[in-house]
Amino acid sequence: MKTMKIWRNVFMMLAAFSLASCSNDDDGNDVYEVAELGGTWQKVYDEGVADAGLVEYTFHPQSANSGIVDIFSSDWATGDTTVYRIYTVSNAGHLHISPKPDDHSKALTIDCDIRCLTSTQMIWNKPGTNEEISRFKKVK
Repeated sequence: MKTMKIWRNVFMMLAAFSLASCSNDDDGNDVYEVAELGGTWQKVYDEGVADAGLVEYTFHPQSANSGIVDIFSSDWATGDTTVYRIYTVSNAGHLHISPKPDDHSKALTIDCDIRCLTSTQMIWNKPGTNEEISRFKKVK
């Protein structure tokens, strides 16, 4: 009987630890590992979104808080497009993507808060809020 209680306690502890991940709950425990940003991230769309196309962000860190990002998009209306931007990310997880200094366009400037960044998942929120604006999975 005592062995059964021990195994039940071990199982409960394992279950509690396995449930700790990036989620939509507002418990204030954001997961953010800046070292995980490098690589290719594919935007994930809600189930049932038709013809969402493909959007991938490939981050090339040049320092712990900045680098270059290639943004690839593909859809039936515009075809394949790649734009090159620079990014900075604060220690608090605020991400700013903007055109390179020699690019005078204002198109595709992004400001968001990284709510979650792990080796497999990234979630962006509207700055200063808990409103999720994008979700990504790491593909490379």
